[in-house]
Amino acid sequence: MTTDHSTALVLHDDTIRRSRIASNLRPRGLSITNNAGPIWEPGNAPQRPFACAVVQLSRRGDATTDQSLSRLRQQIGGARIIALTPPGDVATARDAFHAGVWDCLEDSVSDDELADRIYEAWKGNSDPQAKSSTDENALSLMTHSAFLDGLTGFRSQCHGKPVSIIMLDIDRFSECNVNYSPAFGDRVLDRVGTILKSVCHSRVLVTRYEGDRFIAAFPNARAPQAIQFTRRCRWALGVLPFEQNNRELDLSFSVGIAESSVGFVETEQQLIERAEAALEEAKQRGSNQTVTWSELLDTDPSLGKTRTTRTTDASRWVDRLRHHLRSTYVESTMALVAAAEAKDPCTQSHSLTVADYAEGFGKRMRLPARMIEALRVAALLHDIGKIGVPDSILTKPGPLSGEEFDVVKKHPETALDILSHVSFLTDVKPMILHHHERFDGTGYPAGLKGDQIPIGARVLCVADAVDTMRSPRSYKKPYTLEKIRNELMTCSGTQFDPVVAQVAIEWLDETPALIPAV
Repeated sequence: MTTDHSTALVLHDDTIRRSRIASNLRPRGLSITNNAGPIWEPGNAPQRPFACAVVQLSRRGDATTDQSLSRLRQQIGGARIIALTPPGDVATARDAFHAGVWDCLEDSVSDDELADRIYEAWKGNSDPQAKSSTDENALSLMTHSAFLDGLTGFRSQCHGKPVSIIMLDIDRFSECNVNYSPAFGDRVLDRVGTILKSVCHSRVLVTRYEGDRFIAAFPNARAPQAIQFTRRCRWALGVLPFEQNNRELDLSFSVGIAESSVGFVETEQQLIERAEAALEEAKQRGSNQTVTWSELLDTDPSLGKTRTTRTTDASRWVDRLRHHLRSTYVESTMALVAAAEAKDPCTQSHSLTVADYAEGFGKRMRLPARMIEALRVAALLHDIGKIGVPDSILTKPGPLSGEEFDVVKKHPETALDILSHVSFLTDVKPMILHHHERFDGTGYPAGLKGDQIPIGARVLCVADAVDTMRSPRSYKKPYTLEKIRNELMTCSGTQFDPVVAQVAIEWLDETPALIPAV
C-alpha cells in the first residue's frame, strides 16, 4: 500500500463537524475520509495509509487509549496522529502523548484551529524536507532579529488586518534556578519553548524575548484568539507536567497581550512594549493571569501613546529604588553579622571571605549573573542566625556537647526568621537555610540530599567549609592548602557536591595566595 499524501483520515462521530472540517481543508488541497466512531469497533479500521489522522478519544471500559492508538498506527504507518480528548480530561490527553501522538487537542477546539493543525500535520508528512525540518528542529526558536523582521512582514502583508502579540513570563522562575540548579532552569525553559512551538501553527512567530520571557506574534488574529492560544498553552502544561525528584512541579505563567488594531501603533517595538506593559499588570495581579492592552486602555483611556514612555521611566525609577533599598538593608544586616562575628576573634571577616570564595566558585561554574549576585548576598548573611547562639557556645575552646551543637544547628532557621519579611531576598533565603545540608542527606536542617539541595546552598556549603579550614579556630589550627585540597576530595559526594568540590579545588590551585601559608 502507498500513502495517500492528499487525504487525511478523520475518526469522529459528529457528521456535521466532519463536513465542516472537509470544507475548510478543501481549498488547501487536502481532502478527508470520514469515519464515524472509534477505530477499535468492527468495520471502522481504515483500509489504506493516510497522510495524517484525527481520532476522537473517550474514556472507555473496553479499550485503553494506548491500545486504540496502536491499532490506528498499524493502519496508517508513520503518519502523524492528532488526538481529540474530552474537555478537561487531562488523564486521557497524557496517555495520548505518551502513546506518541503528534498533537492532542480538546474536542471542543474550534473547527478552524483543528483544520489548521490537520493541515500542518499533512504538510509535514507530504513534504519530506518540511518533515525533516519540523521533526529535527521543532524545539528551536527563531532569533530575536528574525522575529522583528517577521513581525514587520506581518504588518505589511496584513493590510490593516490585526496582528496580536503575546508576551509570556514563567511565574517564580528564579525558584527553579535557586532551589534546583541552572541546568534545571534551562530544562524548564526548553519545556515552555516546546509547548509554544507545538501549540502554534507555522505562520506564528515565536522567540525567546529575555530571561524567562517568550514572545509570539499572530497574523490576522485579534486578542480573543490570542487568549484562546494562552488557554491551550496552559492546558498543555497541565497535560505534560514537569517532574523533578519524582514529584510534579506547579509551573504557571503570566501573559500580556497587545493587538495592533487597538489604538494607534507607530512601530513594531511599540506593539511589543504594549504587550510587555500588559504582562507587568498581569504579574501584579498574581500568578497565572492574562491581561490585554485593551483592558489597560479601558481603565485609563489616556494611556495610549504615552503609556510606554511613562511605564519605562517608572520602571527604571522603581528599579533604582529597589536596588537602593536592597543595598541599604544588606548593609544594615551586615552590621548585625559583624556584631555576631565580633564575639569570636577567629571568625572576624568570615562572611566577607566566604562571599569572595562563593563568587569565585560561581563564576567558574558559569552560573547566571543574577544567581552569583544572590550567592554573594547569601554568603554575606549566612551566619546572621548566630545572633541567637550564646557567647559561651560560640567561643567555647573545645568540642561542643550534643546539646550545644543542637543550639548551633538552629542558626539557619533563625536566619530565615530574621529575613522572612524581606521580599527582595527571595532568591537568597533558600541558600542560607540549606547551606549546612550535606550531599549524602545527613545534614541539617531538612536532611536534603543531592539535587534536592539548592545549587546556591551547595556552593555556599563548600565556600563556608574552605574558609573554616583555612582559618584558625579556638579548637584547631588553620589547614594547609594541601590539606584543604585533600579534605575536599575526601568529602566529595558525602558532605560536598562533587562538581562544586572539584571547582573549588581548581579555583584554589589557580589562586593559592588566598590560602595563607601555615
